[in-house]
Amino acid sequence: MNFQSSMDYCTIQTKQLYQKRYKNEMLDKKHESHLGIVKCKSRARDVLFLIGMGQDIEDKVKACGLFAQHQSLNAKEPMLMPEIPERPWSKLATDLFEYQKQHYLLVVDYYSKWPEVMKLDNETSKNTIDYLKGLMSRFGYIDELVSDNGPQFSSLEFKRFATEYGFKHTTSSPHYAQSNGQAERSVQTIEKLIMKSKDPHKTLLDYRNTPLDIDLSPAQLFLN
Repeated sequence: MNFQSSMDYCTIQTKQLYQKRYKNEMLDKKHESHLGIVKCKSRARDVLFLIGMGQDIEDKVKACGLFAQHQSLNAKEPMLMPEIPERPWSKLATDLFEYQKQHYLLVVDYYSKWPEVMKLDNETSKNTIDYLKGLMSRFGYIDELVSDNGPQFSSLEFKRFATEYGFKHTTSSPHYAQSNGQAERSVQTIEKLIMKSKDPHKTLLDYRNTPLDIDLSPAQLFLN
């Protein structure tokens, strides 16, 4: 091998190492928020192209320990699909969950799947109402709120709140999530994403900007 051939060989090797490192960095970045195979692929297609990218992403996600840990063990019955509202911030689904010994209120818009997450000072009905009022002060009144039958939502105080703010309050059994349909699935998805994330704020940012099945993201649908 002459000097020029040796130089060319080294250049090719260097390029290959760089491409491999770049690809691994990009795959790590796309999987950083643990959005799952479908959403990772969708988000990646918006910003880069790599040969064999789809399979690489699938392998990356499946190799993740958190992916296996949070996968559903048993197939669930099909969810009942409610009618989609005609505009954002008309019908919301809400739930309470615990993360790192703190309690949070999660609200998801049916139309856009836009999530709002707030850390609660306590789990009382009054505190839950105060945070929901804060959301409505920013985004406006709603037509309907869907929740489970937890004490925060089944109280007389919450009933008065719904009457005062003029929205319909629909409850679903916590043991039969299918009755809450697509929004309930979104609630569960976001809860899982937050629980396995290192930075919940970045996870929410990625989720809001990842295209849904209709090729528009929650941010595009919610913020018009």
